[in-house]
Amino acid sequence: MSKTKLMFGLLIIATLITAGCTGTKSIVGKDQTTLSAGQSAALNDYKKYAGQLSDEIDYLKNHYTLPANVTLDQYKIWLDGFNDRLILSKDMYNNTSIAAKKYLGYLNNSSDDYKNVTAADAGFVNDLAALNLTYWQNADYFNMSVKKMAVMDDYRTKLNASMDAYNDLSAFAKGAKVDSLGAYSAFVSGFGSKTSIYDAKVKAAVAAGDEYMNYCDPGSAEYKAVQDNDNALLDNLNKCHDAYNNYKKDLDSKSGAQNAAQSIAQDYVDKVTKASNAKKDLDAYSGTAKAMDKLDQGWLSGYRQKIDAFDAACNSAIAAGNACKQYLAANSSDYKSIDTNQKNMQDSMKSYEDNYKQLETTFHNLHPLGAIM
Repeated sequence: MSKTKLMFGLLIIATLITAGCTGTKSIVGKDQTTLSAGQSAALNDYKKYAGQLSDEIDYLKNHYTLPANVTLDQYKIWLDGFNDRLILSKDMYNNTSIAAKKYLGYLNNSSDDYKNVTAADAGFVNDLAALNLTYWQNADYFNMSVKKMAVMDDYRTKLNASMDAYNDLSAFAKGAKVDSLGAYSAFVSGFGSKTSIYDAKVKAAVAAGDEYMNYCDPGSAEYKAVQDNDNALLDNLNKCHDAYNNYKKDLDSKSGAQNAAQSIAQDYVDKVTKASNAKKDLDAYSGTAKAMDKLDQGWLSGYRQKIDAFDAACNSAIAAGNACKQYLAANSSDYKSIDTNQKNMQDSMKSYEDNYKQLETTFHNLHPLGAIM
């Protein structure tokens, strides 16, 4: 643009091109019949330069037009050509102005010829000012179009990136195989990560769209299209966040249930172990006693205590097993194992109870007076 700055040092009023060039009219007045050689030469120079300038201005105003549907590159070529011809016109004006001043030196300033030349000069100045304004208006439009194109390209890139992120998220969700709580946890984690990526891409696209709308007329179709895109992106993003939150809530619920089941299962194992230990203690108490010892009141009382401890341990284990079964499928091996353990413990309790009653009956038969003896 440096040569453009050199071109117009004129202080011109900004007006659009509305009038044609004044040009040169009758130069020789009706009362003037002969010209000196110097005046004739000055007139010829002025006519030549004024004619060339008038033709160039007419060409710029009426014939150097911008073709329809041009690209930005073509627009730039046209604009540079306009600028070059405008610089040429300025040079032509300088030559015309010099020639006009020389010719005016031969004229009376009250003559028609003098007024015609000065009027033509004013017309040239006005035309060049209007052309200069036209150039800068087109230059501003071009610069704005370049910026708009850059912003639009950025918006398109970020919009495509958001769509790619959503497609990646959708493919991940559709292709997931969730066959265990661990796999479900991995899926929810991956879905959350991809949702976060999609969130960032959407927000970047919306910000780029808002920037692009600064270059669009608020009532235009492209302005509304960007608004519609923004709304659709944000609505879809909210749905993805809702989906993730629902997955996370469900996972937490299932994890909590699993943790509870594991805790209850461990409690069951611990209580079955206590029942087993109580049985061992009971069997040891009974197995090491001699036959006659078992008919002693003190031994029977100890035996009763051991049986009661075993019963308490078994009943506690059975209750823990029933609590554990609510987390198991009725046809699972663990469920069946709990039922088997329960039956075995109930059978054992009954067996020990029957054995105690037999011993107690025998004791009373042998000692009818009981504890007073």
